[in-house]
Amino acid sequence: MLLNVNSITKYIKDKKILENISFKIYEKQKIGLIGDNGAGKSTLLKVIMKEIVSDDGSVDVRGNIGYLPQDFSIDEDKTVEEFLKDYEFHHNLIPTLSRLNLNEKYKQRIETLSGGEKTRLYITRIILSKPQLLILDEPTNHLDYEGITWLVDFISKFQGGVLIVSHDRYFLEKTVNKILELEKGSLREYNGGYSFYKNTKEKELEREIIAYEAYKKEKKKLELAAIKVMERSNKYNNMSQNDFYRGKAAKIAKRSKAIISRLEQMEEVSKPNQPLKINLAFGKEGKRLGDILVRGEKLKKVYDNTIFENISFQIQRNKRIGIIGKNGVGKSTLLKAIVGIESVDGNLTISPSVKIGYFSQELKNLDENLTLLDEVKKIDANQSKIRNLMACMLFKGEDVFKKISNLSLGERVRIIFLKLILGGYQLLVLDEPTNFLDIISREKIEEALLDYEGAILFVSHDHYFVRRMAQEIWEMDNKGITRYLGDYEYYLNKKNQKGEKNKRIAKEEILNLEMELSTISFKLISCSDNEKKELDKKYSEVLQQLKYLKSNFR
Repeated sequence: MLLNVNSITKYIKDKKILENISFKIYEKQKIGLIGDNGAGKSTLLKVIMKEIVSDDGSVDVRGNIGYLPQDFSIDEDKTVEEFLKDYEFHHNLIPTLSRLNLNEKYKQRIETLSGGEKTRLYITRIILSKPQLLILDEPTNHLDYEGITWLVDFISKFQGGVLIVSHDRYFLEKTVNKILELEKGSLREYNGGYSFYKNTKEKELEREIIAYEAYKKEKKKLELAAIKVMERSNKYNNMSQNDFYRGKAAKIAKRSKAIISRLEQMEEVSKPNQPLKINLAFGKEGKRLGDILVRGEKLKKVYDNTIFENISFQIQRNKRIGIIGKNGVGKSTLLKAIVGIESVDGNLTISPSVKIGYFSQELKNLDENLTLLDEVKKIDANQSKIRNLMACMLFKGEDVFKKISNLSLGERVRIIFLKLILGGYQLLVLDEPTNFLDIISREKIEEALLDYEGAILFVSHDHYFVRRMAQEIWEMDNKGITRYLGDYEYYLNKKNQKGEKNKRIAKEEILNLEMELSTISFKLISCSDNEKKELDKKYSEVLQQLKYLKSNFR
């Protein structure tokens, strides 16, 4: 056993967040912890990591923990080398950096890394610490598809225990064999993967709804019966002072008491906990705009090294465009350039009449010292209107007076979307908008964005979100953008066709290189000393090309 969480209870002010939470984690056990935003998942992890103290219960840790918090902070002035200084002589440092595509970033300052590269860097340090237990809070939030695939493979081979908080359905399905669901402060266990949990949960909810409806029906029937009997009893009481009628009234009253007794003895059935649903919609697009909202020509960005160059594009009115690409190619930097918080070389033209709303993956565009209500009032002063909208986003009653600093990351995302809805924007620029949201919130926000009449440019590594949202895909690398004028399925088909073509070309090239190696080997047998140096060099170059093709086009 690596972790024993025993009867943990935690209050934040007067609100009970966790109640009597208990579970254990053993070696090779892979557990997913899920629940709605604000359910207390991150609070529970902080109790386990002794970052906060519980009000009751105990946590027994029996192994070295590798912890990835969802809101980790790194000293951005440091280089990657300085961040990993404690492990500079570790025999696995270079292989780990190489596996996580960070070997070329070793001398770079952390502030120049993408969100996904920062996550990979943090994971590198965790791996080098040789943990027996991994605790990962939303580990896929900034990772690209390649990074997620690597992490899935790493977790499947990891011999210790794993506890993962995630709303990524694909990732949970691929990694965990047990689900813990945190709901209203209590914990329920499901001994299977995410699909098993989902199917079981749906069946449980169906049974609970049927039982609750039957309970309500029977209760109402008994209540009506009791009322009718009492009315008859009162009627006979009022008819006469005759002993016959008074006796009859007493008998009827006795029957009424029996029905009331049955009502009191009925076992109460609680109303099923059906998830609250976000209900929101963007307003109609404002003034009529031209067809081209933003145009970029040969854009280039350099920090310590070149992030991207030769980036050209145009964003048309009412288009929904998804940008995909590996971590570090500058996707977020490009979005920041479009909204005016990063400078780039080249020609970037924004239509003067377009109003742009921006969603930052770092969630930085909120004032920590304000209440929710005051933050939203910066966009629209109509308090009645914004209170209604806040209720639609599940911020009701006293919730609106919470400080921004006390919000969970998922609650922060909902507030930012509320501001986007109120802003009357014609172009939304969204950087990883589904990070930190629970599954139900993701789906509702997707629906609102699908009804939005303006243009959307977004970066996302959420498979489901990209499939549902994108009408056009831009694949970005350091050298430019390749446009695919269709949805995500169209993009995948085109990539598959291109991949098959590249494989055929690579196979031919592999045969040619193998023949060339054979020829060089034959020449080396009988060559002079002067020729040998040149042939050895040529042999090494051809061998490197051959290894590259075989590793990339198997």
